[in-house]
Formats: sequence, structure tokens, C-alpha cells
Amino acid sequence: MNKIRTFAGFLIVGILVYSGLWYTSSFQARKDTEAMFSGWRDKGLKVEHGKVKLSGFPYRIVITVDGLQVRTRGPGLNVGAENIMLVSHLWTPGHWVADATNVSVRAADDAVSVTDGSLRGSYRIHEDGKAVIVLDSGDMSDFSLLKAPGVTGPKLLKNWQLFLRSDPTHHEPESGLYENRFLDFKLVVDTGATELEASGGIMGPVIRDWTQTSLGAWRDAGGLLELDAVKLVTGGGGLGGNASLTLDDKFRPLGSATLKLVSPEVIAAEIKAIGLPDVAKALARAGDEELSAMLQMGVLTLEGQQVTALKPLLDD
Repeated sequence: MNKIRTFAGFLIVGILVYSGLWYTSSFQARKDTEAMFSGWRDKGLKVEHGKVKLSGFPYRIVITVDGLQVRTRGPGLNVGAENIMLVSHLWTPGHWVADATNVSVRAADDAVSVTDGSLRGSYRIHEDGKAVIVLDSGDMSDFSLLKAPGVTGPKLLKNWQLFLRSDPTHHEPESGLYENRFLDFKLVVDTGATELEASGGIMGPVIRDWTQTSLGAWRDAGGLLELDAVKLVTGGGGLGGNASLTLDDKFRPLGSATLKLVSPEVIAAEIKAIGLPDVAKALARAGDEELSAMLQMGVLTLEGQQVTALKPLLDD
């Protein structure tokens, strides 16, 4: 009998300790979520949302946010979701998974527009202190790419994934010299007929808006978009390469790229289909060899030959 009472006592104490830990961690998680939204506002973002609710006891920590809308003050980024559910556990405080419903994303002055009925995400802090975010669509049947460079109408995808790696404690150095990336990324897209994979990173001050002020500050401080590897495979043809890009004084792309083609005629047909006929002609003439491309003074050149004019990323 004494053993039973002792065991029951330990069990009750264990339940009380676990419950205390759950409620302490859960209320802190909700507080941290609300503080995160406040931090975004302090950085100049417009953030609107409904109640931040807590549930999941005893097995999970669940934070639910209704009607989340995050926008830059200019037309840089506009993200909305009807509902976002964030899930973690007591024993995995640095790892959260998310499910969002009825998501809409517009970016770069509406140059990119996406809707998705269900979006999945994962947020994990690794041992080096860097945060890794992985996004994909849970059900591709309700995903639609409405608008993007080279996309003329709504487009369904077979699969896509976006990986982002950043430092949550990133501070911009006062020297104006940016040797470290504030964001690394990898994008994988499969349309069923074409596969695209691109990886790289962004150096410079954090870009918080799609305006002349924000992009100009990024450019003037030595901002650089590095594409470490780009691979396009379609219909037996392929294109691979790398590039380093920034902006000129008129906000046109400025930089250089190295490309390698396989079956140029196939790649040229794909490039022409997305509305770049001059580039397609140049690639078709290139042959299976390594090519050097330059973007400067508002012109794209391939092996020293002018190919097409480059448009500013911002309208006047």
C-alpha cells in the first residue's frame, strides 16, 4: 500500500510539474509571437491580425493567429492568410511547424502574385544560431502562380519548395562593408515539364521595402544578389550557371553571369515561350559552350554582343 501511495505521489507531482512547464512555456510562446509582430511594426511593416490563441495541452503547444496581414509600406510585399496555426512541443522549443489556409502573396510591386489554399512551413533554429525556414504547398491542386516574370497567366505547379536561412540576431555593421549574407535561399520548382533550381544569397543591409529609398540604400551600401547555382532542365535541354547582380543608378540590373547550355535550341524555345525572343535567338546561336553575360548600362550582352534592353525594377 505504501508503495502505491508513493508511486501515486510521484505521479501527481510529475503531472503538476509538467503542467506548470507547459503553461509557462506556452504563455511565453504566445507572448513571443505577439512581440514578434510588434518587432515587425517597429521595423516599418504594417501588421494586422485577430486574436492570438493558445491551445494544445497536454501534448502540443499550439498558437493560432486569425486574419494575419503583413505589408510593407510601399508595394514591396503583401502577405495574407485567413488562419495560421503554429505547433511545437515542450521538448522541441527551437522547432515550429506551421499550417496556413487561404494564403495570398504579392511581391516586388505585384511582379509576383501567388495564392494557395494551404501552405506548410517549418522553422528551426540550428546549433550555429541560424534559423532555417522551409515552405511548400501541402496540396498543389489549390496552388496558383498568378503572375511572375515570364508568366502570362495562372499556372499550376507539380511541386515547389523554398528554403530560407538567416540570422535572427543579424545586425548591420556600421562600416558599410557587407561581407556576410543576411539571407541564404534555395528555390526548387517543378512544373511537370520543366525543373528549376536556384540557390544563392543576399548581401547588404536588409531590404524592407520595394521603393527607391530602400533599394537605393541597399545598392549604395554594396548590396549584392549572388546566384551560386542556377539549373533549368526541360525537354532534354539544360541551362546552368551562376551570377552576381546589383542595381545601377536607374534601378536596372547590373552585374555578370556565366552560363553553360545543353541543347541550346530546346532552352531557346523555352526562353521564347516566356516572352524573351531576343534572348532566345542569342542562346540558340550560342552552341554547347560556356558563355559570358554582362548586364550594364541597361543592356544585356552575351559574349560581347548586345541582346536586349533591361527594364528598371521600379517604375518612375
